Amino acid sequence: MPARPLTVILLVALSLSAATASRAADDELIIVSPHWEGVRYEFGRAFEKFYHDRTGRTVSVRWRDLGGASQIEKALNASFAATPDSAQVDLLFGGGLDPYLNQKARGHLLAHQLPGDLRSQLPAEVGGIPLIDRDHMFYGAALASFGILQNNRVLALTMKPRTETWEDLCRPELRGWVSSADPRKSGAFHMIYEIILQAYGWERGWSVIYRMSGNVAAFLDNASGPAKEVALGNAVCAPTIDSYGLTQRNFLGRDNLSLVIPRDLSVINPDGIAILKGAPNLRVAEMFVDFVLSPRGQSLWMNPRGAAGGPVKFDIARMGVLPALYAADGVGGARLLNPFAQNYSIPYRPELGSRRWNLVNDLIGQTVIDMHPQLRRCWQAILSVPAADRGPFIEKFTAPFISEAAASASAALWRQDPAAARALAESWMKQAVQRYQTLEQEIHKTYRTY
Repeated sequence: MPARPLTVILLVALSLSAATASRAADDELIIVSPHWEGVRYEFGRAFEKFYHDRTGRTVSVRWRDLGGASQIEKALNASFAATPDSAQVDLLFGGGLDPYLNQKARGHLLAHQLPGDLRSQLPAEVGGIPLIDRDHMFYGAALASFGILQNNRVLALTMKPRTETWEDLCRPELRGWVSSADPRKSGAFHMIYEIILQAYGWERGWSVIYRMSGNVAAFLDNASGPAKEVALGNAVCAPTIDSYGLTQRNFLGRDNLSLVIPRDLSVINPDGIAILKGAPNLRVAEMFVDFVLSPRGQSLWMNPRGAAGGPVKFDIARMGVLPALYAADGVGGARLLNPFAQNYSIPYRPELGSRRWNLVNDLIGQTVIDMHPQLRRCWQAILSVPAADRGPFIEKFTAPFISEAAASASAALWRQDPAAARALAESWMKQAVQRYQTLEQEIHKTYRTY
């Protein structure tokens, strides 16, 4: 039987979700989310109790796990293309900010006004990034930062250097010891690469991405994988979203693992929540959004497991979006970074990241991930050259395959002309094949050391 396209498979998964849900409860809520098991369990359990306390009715929360944010977007886009009035899903929950900007632009979100008491507690932004969409189409539900997880014991045993910045992941000594994930399958890792591009600028940012990728042992299919590879000792370091890094560090201890947030080179990013157009359980969905943004819901992110108002089974350890909770007695904000008390040196532009989301994904996919064996061999060849002679080869190896101005002009193709976008992406792969082969051959011919 021939393989079906990914979008068709995801579309079927979405369409079957409502049909297969049990009707044992009085009401139901269908959520599509990249959040891990702990978040799904704790928020589902707590909301079901909250709903019963408020209404006297039971509700069953149905979670649809379709992969990372990028995969979820493909599924939603395919579902709305097939049935424009509804995807038969109530909520999108998690996955950063960019998917919400993208889905809003496509007309897939439904406005929801928070009750006045909640609206007064929620800031409009943090670090220049919105927590409240101006049209009330989405809200920031939690906050994330991005850093580098390191295995202290393996670093000591292998005598590898510690990393403090994204560019440190490019150091030659780390070749084969870095883990990462495919941004086409993980919104968190897409965000990491976009942060690098905005923090360093387009030219230097791509230089960091290509050199770091030469050190990566393998690109994984999910956002939690690289942190687990570091915890297992299969890698000494990996870029990661803070929640996955903290989960592994809390489990193995600070002596074994450390999480570094690159100073002046990272941002605070909201994890969004939004009601989808045509939500089949609209009233329940509105109550869930209000619950998540209330102090009762926010305490699930911030309080330790077992604390009053906190999770009961999983320790989530995420930054919440209500500033008052960071100063409240008995609330977990005391053990977390207070994002509302930080200075943000990166003038991060979420609208820029959203506009070029698919272009950046395909640029990394076609020239890095799908070409990774060739890229690694080329990087190995460059590192075989005497250090004093590497500069020209590194410059050729890391040059962007498209200028920032051309990328800005071409970004709309992914929405307006998919065939043209596909042709452009394929041209990048052809250029990458030629580049890596030519550089490797030139080095071999000149130095005979590889």
